[in-house]
Amino acid sequence: MPNAERVEADSSIRARSASDGSSSDQPSAVSGQPEGNQQRELRRFLLIANPTAGKGRSKCLAEHIHQRLSAAGVASEIKWTTASDDAERIARGAMDDTGSDERICFVSCGGDGTVQEVVNAILSRRESGAVLGLAPGGRCNDFASTFGIKPDAEHVADTLLAGRTRRVDVGRINDRYYCTIAAMGFDAAVSRYVNDTKLPLTGTMAYIVGTLRVLLTFKPVAVRLKYDDILIEEELFLVATANTPCYGGKMRIAPAAEVGDGLLDVCIVSKMSRVRGLNLLRAVLQGRHAELPGVRFVRTAAIEIETADRREVWADGEFITDTPVRIEAVPQGLEVVTPDHAEAS
Repeated sequence: MPNAERVEADSSIRARSASDGSSSDQPSAVSGQPEGNQQRELRRFLLIANPTAGKGRSKCLAEHIHQRLSAAGVASEIKWTTASDDAERIARGAMDDTGSDERICFVSCGGDGTVQEVVNAILSRRESGAVLGLAPGGRCNDFASTFGIKPDAEHVADTLLAGRTRRVDVGRINDRYYCTIAAMGFDAAVSRYVNDTKLPLTGTMAYIVGTLRVLLTFKPVAVRLKYDDILIEEELFLVATANTPCYGGKMRIAPAAEVGDGLLDVCIVSKMSRVRGLNLLRAVLQGRHAELPGVRFVRTAAIEIETADRREVWADGEFITDTPVRIEAVPQGLEVVTPDHAEAS
């Protein structure tokens, strides 16, 4: 996408204080931030961790990050989730208890589902100036991978302490925010299968196995798509609406998607045979499926999806709702802590 359309808000966390009057090296970084955020110092890190994510890796990761932050003299605390929606509830409660003169960084320690919960809490209170940190400890960690953040405690802690904040886009499905990719059709069915069967696998392999299993029984969906001034009515294999390039670890369903361009990359795949479905899987892993017949990409700020029968819509590896839905980009909606070298996709 044209670089001119990308607006990446970078600023040094440690340089933000009420006294030094410093500013970002990129003037556009402050634009789009809630008024007054640049005057509130980031003083507190709250790690919201799913202790069961990644077969327990998330718990170990959170504990080691907390130790490193505390050793650096930074206020740090861990809150453990025990049920669905806990991360969102914990973040909302913390914002209620945060003073007006300080900012809080919520470090999501788990998978993309935990990230989604924390993000929805942050965006429900934009005036708080809360920032998102990422500690990838889940099955796939696609949002963290977008910024080159590794599942390593030293790397994450160094990123939090000496990194930068950057404003990036998120997506919204009706009234629910998501960070990576929203899917309807075949991909949603695979997500449902992987979630329900609790496969003893992580990352891409879990989704490959799910793809092979679901492919045996999946049938195309009669879909009505509306975006810009275009209407599409046909049977489709899948519709993937992407804010970032990948899901399922390394499955590059939208290779050209950029998290800072203010648009969604939508991959639309027409109905196809099982054999062609296998070819699609191989091509997606290589990010080369645009070459296949029946695959098309559109770039838009919003899209509406309707189906004859209610169909599930999944995003960030989580069930969101059933069709019909309106999915739209929220440009520069979220402030994220990223490594100094990070170039968001």
